[in-house]
Amino acid sequence: MSEMGSSTLLDLALLPLKGHPTLKPGDRLVAAMSGGVDSSVMAALLSRAGYEVIGVSMQLFDKTRGGTTPETEGKCCTLDDFQDARRVAHDMGFPHYVVDFEERFRNTVINEFVEGYLQGETPSPCIRCNQYVKFRTLLERAEALGATFVATGHYARITHDGAGFHLLKAEDPAKDQSYFLFSHTQETLARTLFPLAGLTKPQVRQLGRELGLHLADKAESQEICFVTQKRYDTYIEEAGRAPEIGEGPIRHIDGRILGIHQGYWRYTVGQRKGLGIAHPAPLYVLKVDRDTNTVWVGDDADLFGSEMMVRELTWCGAALNNPLSCTAKIRSRSMEVEAIVMPLPGKRAKVAFTEPQRAIAPGQAVVFYRNDEVMGGGWITSK
Repeated sequence: MSEMGSSTLLDLALLPLKGHPTLKPGDRLVAAMSGGVDSSVMAALLSRAGYEVIGVSMQLFDKTRGGTTPETEGKCCTLDDFQDARRVAHDMGFPHYVVDFEERFRNTVINEFVEGYLQGETPSPCIRCNQYVKFRTLLERAEALGATFVATGHYARITHDGAGFHLLKAEDPAKDQSYFLFSHTQETLARTLFPLAGLTKPQVRQLGRELGLHLADKAESQEICFVTQKRYDTYIEEAGRAPEIGEGPIRHIDGRILGIHQGYWRYTVGQRKGLGIAHPAPLYVLKVDRDTNTVWVGDDADLFGSEMMVRELTWCGAALNNPLSCTAKIRSRSMEVEAIVMPLPGKRAKVAFTEPQRAIAPGQAVVFYRNDEVMGGGWITSK
């Protein structure tokens, strides 16, 4: 990639905002700052462009241990991250606040994460955080601060035409985060800004260096922010949420009992390692049945399915009542495949794929696309 000057990158970053129907130069914005490179560059470039920026970092869970530890290294939202965000705000000359969203985060993200595993599902807490905290709650706080818009460092695009607002994939496919944002509505899209939509990660780092940010080369955060243990089941145990029900059968799809598990909630669909079973061919978890305390296993071919049911169906635009022909993703890193979405009463849907999909996992999200546009999505309940 050829080097680009900061003014060129700044113009490129701000280009998606120029066509916004209500955003005006000098408007007051809340910039969600996690302390990472993306959100810091986003806030700094908006400030440099003349918007009245208020930096906000969200206190989501207890960080009383402080600093970076072996358990928190590589995860976002540590105290060190907040210090990085505060320094960026200070250097760029705009205010920065840490707001307490712990109760909302616990009720809508952590509790649902734990409950999902206890139901035999595979939760996706990052999407729930975007849905209930990073946008809905933060937009409420922005309004209290006299700010109409919330800006984040997500890699996705928002466009507008006579039909309303549209959520699209980022310009850079390698960084696209539209899958995690499917729960946006017209109301939230109208008040959300994604200034990094047209940039690649190397360009964001370059812009950070040009803006003089001390963290331009900071490593990216990974994994689930509140799970400091190596395994999610250890987190559930240490939180005192492990169910009293203990060991149960590991059954082959043909009905044979092949082994004993030490808690159904320790297993997820598609899992191969950790079964503790000697078998001539590799075995995979096909289903986790809480009601019978059974983990079902089978061959790789048994993981594939052509249909599934979806709950909590949401649309980025007007709700659709007729079947939708689209492409769909059942994981953030899975390939899109052609599908038909058949809406049902109660915000449910049946989804049929043209090609069988591997390891359809209840609790994960499915997102529907038409070309680059996110149409909506929902939560998988069964294969």
